[in-house]
Amino acid sequence: MINKPENMIREMIDGYVAACPQIIQAMPEYNGVTVRQKKEKVSIVTGGGSGLEPWVIGYVGEGLADGAAIGNLYTAPPSRTILNLTKAVYHEQGVIYVCTNHAGDVLNFELVGELAEMDGIRTRCVFVADDITSAPREQQSERRGVAGVALVMKVAGAACGAGLQLDDAVRVIQKANQNTFTFSVTTSPGYFPNGNKMFEMPDGFIEYGMGFNGEPGVLRTELKPADEIADTMLKYLLDDSGISGGDEIAVMVNGFGFTSFLELCIVNRRISESLREKNIILHDLFIDNLFCPQGTGGFSISILKLDEELKPYYDAPAYSPFFKKRGPGY
Repeated sequence: MINKPENMIREMIDGYVAACPQIIQAMPEYNGVTVRQKKEKVSIVTGGGSGLEPWVIGYVGEGLADGAAIGNLYTAPPSRTILNLTKAVYHEQGVIYVCTNHAGDVLNFELVGELAEMDGIRTRCVFVADDITSAPREQQSERRGVAGVALVMKVAGAACGAGLQLDDAVRVIQKANQNTFTFSVTTSPGYFPNGNKMFEMPDGFIEYGMGFNGEPGVLRTELKPADEIADTMLKYLLDDSGISGGDEIAVMVNGFGFTSFLELCIVNRRISESLREKNIILHDLFIDNLFCPQGTGGFSISILKLDEELKPYYDAPAYSPFFKKRGPGY
């Protein structure tokens, strides 16, 4: 349901802002959004292609990012858009770019960081790299960024909101990035707004570790019971991360849009049982749709390994219309 393809992103931004004008404001000339109320702190600017909403637009808000540059469908935002957003947010104490680790985003954000420095704005980049199937652990920085960006952004927003200076905030955000691990399963293809399938997948099969644009995964099987799927995913995650009994973690079950909340709850039940059986401390476990590749079937599990430094930042309140997260007990 679109009008003209060339107006799709602009109209999406306008419609989103119309639903929450007291919190978010559009930057019409920049293809982006910012928080309405600027705060004197290190700011976070994020960005990425459309098609995975609420990522990127929904990650701007209280305790989250201060601005987002939005590209066309699955296309990195242009460098000019990122630079304009950098200048539009409060930037006197520096700006941290937090985005997913994809070639176009990395190229454009690094370029803009250099341009902003020439204008006297201090910048740093953190590229979230959490997809455990896209590169081995010893090459963690080469991994794709997927749904784990929600957990990293939660820590990032709180760290900057707490008043950390630029380099110290980057250190904390990088620690969260290095402690975040995501594994996915795909059950059916999503569709582009023009109605075409994003990729082909045979009925009755599932694929573990498939990229959100249909990049090959690590294992394809016939559809299995929910408990078996959850157990397979946890095995990959725990083997890769080294998380074991006594470790404390936060877990997000992220639906891809087509899979129902009923199904996600069944999966969540098994995840909770399995982790407790392994004596892993569940600091938080929640279900949300925060990284949704155009209504694809399936879900991902993201794990953030916590320590005494990261935990208070993770627990701090955060709010945007699409991203409402408080710590355990709220």
